[in-house]
Amino acid sequence: MLYIKKEGLKDDINRRIIELRKSDGWKKIGEKDTDAIRQVFDNNFPKNEVKEILLHEQHGICAYCMRRIHMDNHSRIEHLVPLSKGKNGAIDYNNMLGVCDGGESATGGKGHILCCDAHKKETEIKLSPLNEIQMDKIAYDKDGKIYTDPMDKDMERDINEVLMLNGIQKKDGTVRDTSTELLKGRKDTYEGARKMLRKLDKDGKCTSSVIKKLIDKLYSSDEREEFVGVTLYYLGKKYSSLVRKGM
Repeated sequence: MLYIKKEGLKDDINRRIIELRKSDGWKKIGEKDTDAIRQVFDNNFPKNEVKEILLHEQHGICAYCMRRIHMDNHSRIEHLVPLSKGKNGAIDYNNMLGVCDGGESATGGKGHILCCDAHKKETEIKLSPLNEIQMDKIAYDKDGKIYTDPMDKDMERDINEVLMLNGIQKKDGTVRDTSTELLKGRKDTYEGARKMLRKLDKDGKCTSSVIKKLIDKLYSSDEREEFVGVTLYYLGKKYSSLVRKGM
């Protein structure tokens, strides 16, 4: 999970949303009339145009799990504050994220643990990829687990119980991964980052300046790699260590 900086909407799209907000039909809808609010969002809101902007500002990865998302029916617009909590956020671009389908399209016998918005549904969470301070707390371990450092109980609850980003911890101590294999993906990415640094070290190129260039390249990529937050976390720790050592 990475901090998402909003780009803003194009003038013509913003104008359409303002007109929708000012329309008599929208004004007549009650704050808790979820069906009517959803109908307007589905039929009158410029969903495709906004979704394209969301995917662009997120560099093509899900706001929660960092899996690749495209402009297709396997991705969706997520309301950070659920649409059912009132109509103001339902057509507010600043309340929207681009997310994957959470495993709803998964098939086969691997189990069906949904994640991201597919599991969150209408639950209101305190964790937000739009909160840079929170995103600075996100950490990963070698087994692919996402956690907070320093510990944040509210964020941990949202990660483990609402978004299900760490699968399910079974009574025997083993973990059942999500149907989208988030733990496996993050574990493989963590190991890939370790191998990258081992090679740099072997070649005598593991310096803070080299690591900084790698970090900048990953951040600036138009389409980021899946689970790139794991790589950035691992490289960031190494970079800080090298800077402290004056290397």
